Amino acid sequence: MRRGWAVVAVALPASALPQATFYPLFQGGVQRLQEAGLVPRQEQLPPTTPTGNPGLPPKFAELPEIPGLTEEQKQLKIIRAGETRREGQFIHTEGGAEILYEGYRVIADKIDGNLTTKGFDFQGNVRVTGKDSVVVGERVIVDFNTRHYHAYDAESQISPEVVQGNVLDNVYVQGRESFGSQRETTSHDSHFTTCNLSNPHFGIASEEMVVRPGRRAIFRHARVRLFGKTILSLPYLSIPLDERTYQYLPVVGMSDEEGYFIKNRYGIPLRGDGNNFDARLDYMSKLGTGWGGDWNYQGRNLNGVTRFYTITGNSNTLTLNNQHQQNLGWGQLQIDNDFQRNNYYWSSSSTSLNTRAVLSIPQRSGSTRLSFQRYGTETADSSSQNRSIAIGDQRSIGRNTRTSFDANWTTSSNNFGETSSEQQQVDLRFRGQHELPWASAALDYQRSVPVGENSQFFSGSDRTPVLSLTSDARRLLGEGWARSFPFRTEFSVGEFADPASQGHLGRGLFSLDFQKPDSGGRRFRMDQNGQFRQTMYTDDTAQYVLGYNTTLSYRLGTNTSANVRYSYLRPYGYAPMLLDRPGETNLVTTDVSYRPIRSLLVGAQTGYDILRLQDGNTAWQQVGVRAEYTPLRNILLRSLATYDSFNERWSNVRIDTTWQPGATTVSLGARYDGFQQVWGNVNLYIDNLKWGRTRFSTMLAYNGYTKRLDAQEYSFIYDLHCAEAILTVVESQVGYRPGRDIQFFIRLKALPFDSIFGTGKRGSPVGIGTGRDF
Repeated sequence: MRRGWAVVAVALPASALPQATFYPLFQGGVQRLQEAGLVPRQEQLPPTTPTGNPGLPPKFAELPEIPGLTEEQKQLKIIRAGETRREGQFIHTEGGAEILYEGYRVIADKIDGNLTTKGFDFQGNVRVTGKDSVVVGERVIVDFNTRHYHAYDAESQISPEVVQGNVLDNVYVQGRESFGSQRETTSHDSHFTTCNLSNPHFGIASEEMVVRPGRRAIFRHARVRLFGKTILSLPYLSIPLDERTYQYLPVVGMSDEEGYFIKNRYGIPLRGDGNNFDARLDYMSKLGTGWGGDWNYQGRNLNGVTRFYTITGNSNTLTLNNQHQQNLGWGQLQIDNDFQRNNYYWSSSSTSLNTRAVLSIPQRSGSTRLSFQRYGTETADSSSQNRSIAIGDQRSIGRNTRTSFDANWTTSSNNFGETSSEQQQVDLRFRGQHELPWASAALDYQRSVPVGENSQFFSGSDRTPVLSLTSDARRLLGEGWARSFPFRTEFSVGEFADPASQGHLGRGLFSLDFQKPDSGGRRFRMDQNGQFRQTMYTDDTAQYVLGYNTTLSYRLGTNTSANVRYSYLRPYGYAPMLLDRPGETNLVTTDVSYRPIRSLLVGAQTGYDILRLQDGNTAWQQVGVRAEYTPLRNILLRSLATYDSFNERWSNVRIDTTWQPGATTVSLGARYDGFQQVWGNVNLYIDNLKWGRTRFSTMLAYNGYTKRLDAQEYSFIYDLHCAEAILTVVESQVGYRPGRDIQFFIRLKALPFDSIFGTGKRGSPVGIGTGRDF
């Protein structure tokens, strides 16, 4: 068994800080929109996700409810004030005041405001409260018109609702001076923490903190403090806010490929808004020294990122990639490059270069797109390369005509030893559509043309050309017919490529389809649809196809019903083209769901194939029997058994059980193979099992065929109040890169962070699920 020890790290995952984290005054309407049903609420986190800090008292008072604002509620309302003077649009209060304005409640010793510019200066024991945020300071200047603010000796509380659930608990920021807007916020002599105690367990103090929402947080002369002690001082700390797995503290560990390693990432300040560089310096005992960096750049009309990394040791690894976007004024340019040489993680003996460039030119009546792509890979004895140059154009001519044109020149070459091959082709595609009062007319042309000698070339998708008319009941006969007989019809003539004969055939088509659902609200309903399709070909063959489907349903009660479905499809005649051969169906299926008692739902389904009966075979299809039993609100048991009518035995039985005692979830899933007479899979999932301040979770997947655990995962989480110490062990015996990974890190509860627990080697989720209720 291949085992690897990976990542023993102390990480502060501030990369999850969301957009607009540091302008809480202006995001109070999010929850009001959620309550009105206009914005979806925060999605419930899965049980495996570390939770926030519920139940603890907030550092500031509860935020008041603010309903949807009316014009009257946006106006200034003085709740109380000592001395008040008002001259036109200017207002001045002293001796303590409380006002409501633009949906915010403000308390201050002194207030000066201009109702025309909506600029206010609040001084002395200032408290600005919104629905999901609060700012406390000695002086706060707010421009309610531009949504800018400037605060002195201020404290801010940012709740999860302000940033639409991108944090799990409140975030607290203190600063001698803070100012900014939605694009950028700056704080001097600041302190950042997610701990709601008067003496926070953890925090980052800095002389200057700059936050560019959704992009990056920058701390200059930063001090990382733990339990009131400075454990790390950094002249510059730069954290991307759009990378959930970003780790900016040293990481140490061991793995099979790298041996013992230490990995470091260090931010280097650059001039200009949006320009940042993260240097990387690693040492790996098996591979050597690795170094590189990530350069994020942004200008007035361009932005992008360039990453490079090399290992100067035995592996001779080099990776380089770049994503660049530029506004040229008359068009948009996007360039992506990726170079990999001896990447020990993916392929240690190959070199690849992938390039993609797209130039988009918008115009008044449409747009034009030019693109270039190159994909190439080389090894010691082989190479392959694919290149393409394409032009695309889409535009509207008047109100009723649209055109689309694409041309793509592709070159593919392969070399293996002394054998080589090359193929070139040009793909052309055109579609023009014109809207008539009674139909839509379209002209399609599609052709692939070989370039050079290629005796085996044939394109099975050619249309050279095809003219079609499509319409429906509303256009042809009016709204009344559309309601009673909603049909759609098409007529087309043209020439098609036929892969069967590797030639071209002329074809005429007439089709009539209808679909009529039952719009009544009765217990009994009948839905039906059908089709007629007639085709004729230039080789003197013809075919027509009849199809009909109907569903009869009778609702027995909540989540219970009986359904019978009939499907018929049959071609008559002969169609030389493969795309016109639909096959044949004559099938009846039925299913029933019934609830004999409130806690038990049972059901069954099967089918009867009339075509198999005509051939003398068993007509009955597989029979499925299912049941759901919920004896208590926190217990669900499900089972599904399948009877194979062809082999006359139970082929498969699945059982799922979930129990949720409090915050803990226990699930067991098993599948029994009736043919092999073995429990093929048994999966156990336990999440959030608490013991003191420790939470334990595990996933175990047992393979009954090999008599071993294919996967086992363990997670231990120790509560540190505002933070968590997490130990995760993941071991897989199958799939991509089998082996064991171990991670240890400390994370802040308020900031989401991705963990390897609950995912496979390729990042896909693993475990068992038991349906909609759990």
